[in-house]
Amino acid sequence: MKIATIFGTRPEIIKLSTLIPQLDKEFDQVLIHTGQHYSYKMDKIFFEELRLRDCDYTLNIGSGTHAQQTGKMLMELEKVLLYENPDMVIVQGDTNSTLAGALTASKLQIPVAHVEAGCRSFDRRMPEEINRILVDNISEYLFAPDENSYKNLTCLECFPPEKVYLVGNTSVDACMRAKQLFNQETLNYYSLEKGKYILFTLHRQENTNIEGLKEIINALNEISKQIKVLFPAHLRTRKVIEENNIKIEDNIILTDPLGYKDFMGLLTNSKFVMTDSGGIQEEAAVLNVPCLILRDNTEWMYYVEIGKNLLLGTHFDKIVEIVNNLLENDEKVTEIEKIEIPINQGATELIVAILKKQEIK
Repeated sequence: MKIATIFGTRPEIIKLSTLIPQLDKEFDQVLIHTGQHYSYKMDKIFFEELRLRDCDYTLNIGSGTHAQQTGKMLMELEKVLLYENPDMVIVQGDTNSTLAGALTASKLQIPVAHVEAGCRSFDRRMPEEINRILVDNISEYLFAPDENSYKNLTCLECFPPEKVYLVGNTSVDACMRAKQLFNQETLNYYSLEKGKYILFTLHRQENTNIEGLKEIINALNEISKQIKVLFPAHLRTRKVIEENNIKIEDNIILTDPLGYKDFMGLLTNSKFVMTDSGGIQEEAAVLNVPCLILRDNTEWMYYVEIGKNLLLGTHFDKIVEIVNNLLENDEKVTEIEKIEIPINQGATELIVAILKKQEIK
């Protein structure tokens, strides 16, 4: 069976990093990179650090509005899929690359398998939520990462149960594999000590408009009066900061995006992480690092419901209040760390096993 795996962003590369080598072993796999993320620090470095082979196609789509980016992807992906004629297309997550890959395949009558299906924030203002819903509705194989996602698909949205598979989370597999890659020397490079700094990331569209970003950065500046903050800035976020001369206090270490080894090491050793990233919410839970989410909702509500992750929102007063409360009460951080979550590895193997059964049919 020939499988085309389509992706385009840093999170997709990470979450597919254990699946890609296994698919190569079992199938004739074509790797297609849309080029949605295209800089070395947001892309190529992850192939190197995660020891992934080169892509068969790199489309170099680049940035643009959602319509521009998705439209370009559709046109270029159609050419590749018509030429390669795969038996199945695999997409992951909720990006524009995910949507374009699924749409192109669906129009060509190629079955789609969606890894990380069923995740819902129930906020349709988020472009990622629209992508998730659309991709699930045109996929033949829905690989749900957890019970909540499985129930969203089978109970709330009434997908046929035979199309939905509860397989677990490939992010867990990737995270556990990456433990051997952790780079502790990065702490010394930034003059940081274990447990004495916060890791901070921000990249979502709704948080990087000028007013929203100012509100969150002002809160971060206030928090930095108590503790060091390491802020690896997404390229879009950095651009808004620089173009609008948003002040960053001296106790905030602003850096370029980090490679996977460095980031995972810094996440592991942080007191806690503040982020609007879905992937980091998962990684923090697996690594037992408290995660404070700079959003009003999340597609990973399970971790919030059990108290492992906290929803901060995006307003100055609430962010500062919750974070300062944690900084002043180490026992609260310890309580969060003591909350156990099921760490179930094996999603990668289960997905491959399911696909092999389809091959036999």
